[in-house]
Amino acid sequence: MSNYKFEKNTYYKDIKPNWEDRLEVEVGDIKKPDLFYPQIKVKRWDNEVNFSVRLKDDDYPNATVEYVGEKIKWTKGKREAHLYDLPPKEDDPLLEDGGYEFEITLLEKPATNVIEFSIETKGVDCFYQPELTPEQKAVICVGGDEPGYIQPENVIGSYAIYYKDVPANYVGEKLYRVGKVCHIFRPKIIDSAGTEVWGELYIDENKKLLTVTIPQDFLNNAVYPVRHAAGFQMGFTGIGGATVTYLQL
Repeated sequence: MSNYKFEKNTYYKDIKPNWEDRLEVEVGDIKKPDLFYPQIKVKRWDNEVNFSVRLKDDDYPNATVEYVGEKIKWTKGKREAHLYDLPPKEDDPLLEDGGYEFEITLLEKPATNVIEFSIETKGVDCFYQPELTPEQKAVICVGGDEPGYIQPENVIGSYAIYYKDVPANYVGEKLYRVGKVCHIFRPKIIDSAGTEVWGELYIDENKKLLTVTIPQDFLNNAVYPVRHAAGFQMGFTGIGGATVTYLQL
């Protein structure tokens, strides 16, 4: 975490420091400096809006925290949380400004197939991204034979986080675009034998709860440790999850 500042058991940095489109990330909880919490918080436009997610646990003080390279490793009982940056990807518009990985590793078979996270939000809405409809899949871009709509697999069942009541965009003022704060991708869980399965992501804003449900059959037959179990990726981007492709004639 050499590229982060550290204060009150929290790591933080400006991903995009320019005032008109500011994007900040906190890892930990600067409001509770007694210890490090497995939490990430994304703040946009000078913290006009934010979204944070924390792994739920009944005994945070008894966890251990290590720093391995550029990763934070939080361990408690039969599970670990690995928190680290994702670099920008030119070929992936949902990671155009990079992102963050909140990876959960299961060291042994868990008692439940549901992993819970608490969430806190300020001025945002969370929009579920369903699979494209048959009608959308049938659309072909004008003047060609390419699909009109493109939706990556990890976007099906994901969530897009947007500024609620986003202000209008004016020249010389803050650049809100459509108000996209971040994107939380559907998690792909992988065991030590390389077997993969998709997890089911769900956000309940009223209960301030985010859950990832892993198929029980996968856990029953997995080779442990299991990685990316609820290890969802959070992408920093200004565009939606399903994009429309147009050919310019």
